[in-house]
Amino acid sequence: MNNATEIGRVGELFAQSLLERYGIRTAHVDIKGDDLWCKTPRDVFFKVQVKSCGKPILYAGHHTAPKYNFVTRKVKGYTGVLILVALDKNLLLAKKGTEVSCNVLKVRPELFSESSQDKSIVKHFGLKV
Repeated sequence: MNNATEIGRVGELFAQSLLERYGIRTAHVDIKGDDLWCKTPRDVFFKVQVKSCGKPILYAGHHTAPKYNFVTRKVKGYTGVLILVALDKNLLLAKKGTEVSCNVLKVRPELFSESSQDKSIVKHFGLKV
């Protein structure tokens, strides 16, 4: 994967596959602003925007720890669920789109874990534990 389009597409398909394993029905859509439309087992609809990153990088020379850098300038105030995919770890995090107010969301690699992935999906899609 060498370009942003390929990385984005792989991330969208990964997120779609993972959400299906939680019993969330998904449809990949080509609609401006939305990547997936989802329906939970309790028939609740969510629109989803997926942002993907291949690996953590040093964003600037003065930084000391690599981070995942998700370009979010076009999703500020998004009213659906934002999914951040760390492709090198095959993990994701879900969060409210309305929580994003920056152009680039920087996430430390240690925040991606199976436990945090599970908690974020359950929380933001309103699933029963």
